[in-house]
Amino acid sequence: FDFMKKLFMILVFFVFQMICSDIYGKEVPTTKSYYVIDGFCCGGEDSDPHAVFGIEASDGYILLGKSLDINSKEDGFAVKIRKNLPNEKLFLHPEEENTYDWSIVTGEKGKRDGFNAAAILDNHIFIAGYKETKKNIIDRYLIKVDLRNGDIVWSQSFPSSMNGRSSAFESVVVTNKNGLLLTGVTNSSYDAMEGFKSYGNPTDGNAFSMHFSNNLLASKTSPEEPSWEKEYKNLLTGKSIKRIGNTNEFLIASSTNEPMVAKVLKIKEDGTTLWKKRYPQHGELTDIAVTTDGYFLSGHKESFKGGIDGSITKISPNGLVIWNKVFGNPEGGTNNFFSDYIVSNELIFDECWSIVNMNNSGVVVACGTGIEECDTLRGQKRRDCEKDPRQTWRSYLVNINFDGDIIWEKTGSFVFPGEEDSEDLASVAAEWVFINSKDQIASVNDLEFGIGLEIIELDK
Repeated sequence: FDFMKKLFMILVFFVFQMICSDIYGKEVPTTKSYYVIDGFCCGGEDSDPHAVFGIEASDGYILLGKSLDINSKEDGFAVKIRKNLPNEKLFLHPEEENTYDWSIVTGEKGKRDGFNAAAILDNHIFIAGYKETKKNIIDRYLIKVDLRNGDIVWSQSFPSSMNGRSSAFESVVVTNKNGLLLTGVTNSSYDAMEGFKSYGNPTDGNAFSMHFSNNLLASKTSPEEPSWEKEYKNLLTGKSIKRIGNTNEFLIASSTNEPMVAKVLKIKEDGTTLWKKRYPQHGELTDIAVTTDGYFLSGHKESFKGGIDGSITKISPNGLVIWNKVFGNPEGGTNNFFSDYIVSNELIFDECWSIVNMNNSGVVVACGTGIEECDTLRGQKRRDCEKDPRQTWRSYLVNINFDGDIIWEKTGSFVFPGEEDSEDLASVAAEWVFINSKDQIASVNDLEFGIGLEIIELDK
């Protein structure tokens, strides 16, 4: 009888575990490989590369963003990591056993340049960003690069329509006719171009859409003008543009002018506005994902308790709010360093920059999590804050289903093999996320000493 009772209890336990797993989500997925690169790729040891975007090519991955020149002004950089590297944690460098394929850096000393997004067409990558062409004037900047070797085929600046005003590309997407549709900010004052993505926001100007046909892009010489351009008044900048399935319609994630309120614009392929909606409860809007179950906005907002929480808003195909959820303050980490928290969660910043549709079974959001403002505190609270391990930032990925339930959360730090218990960890934040051709999560990470690409294996 005792044996049967024990067997029954064991069966109940396993059934309960299976039910809980189904209700509360899957196990946290594991990191398959993690490739990191220091400033050598992108301007030198002190160039402090900051990756904000990544994309998959047939034989590798390209990460891009901005680094710093010797005058501490931005340069644009891109670096290609090949796919046939070992599935390990690797430091890629020309003097190591494994290195990156190629890298490019653009910019003039003392002037501001940077890359924000890219798209791949016909064995070339088109990288979009900005370039300071004259003193105190920044123009939108597009370059065509050979994917095989990193050679720049052509580059071209596209100024604002108003003389003396500044502009930049922030996002680009391929159209159904293999053209490119780009968005960003135009007709801004120079001083208002604080930065982009996780290193700032423009505070002046208008959003726009700009189209290039495939014929213009395929040419060996740069196009002097786009196919067309449309400017959207009362929208501050286009932070992200996504194509809706196989249609000729697109969504632009944007905001109003200050005080900034999240705003989404739906357009046709010719730039004509179909609708635009405001989302005052969302917070800062950073990216948008298109799924068969609606559209999902990523970002973050101030918590009423203090600190910043991640924010996701689900909207219908007509732009109506279905729900808004906040999340953050994750527990745990890659080792015991993060086991003992000292201060309350009201000091934690959970900043979310990218979101991707996970094969129509939910979305994954890429964030950074950590403490940022100990120096604003006084007395014992400041001393405790300075001892809290969460001053070291971690990458933070969150998988959420279409109903807004968290399936899993994954925080991470980069540690070399054999140093898993080290307390000397570099701060890390996830800046961009996409799903690769093997249905793995690819997280583009900003590290204290450089950039990283983390490939995460999902449970089948």
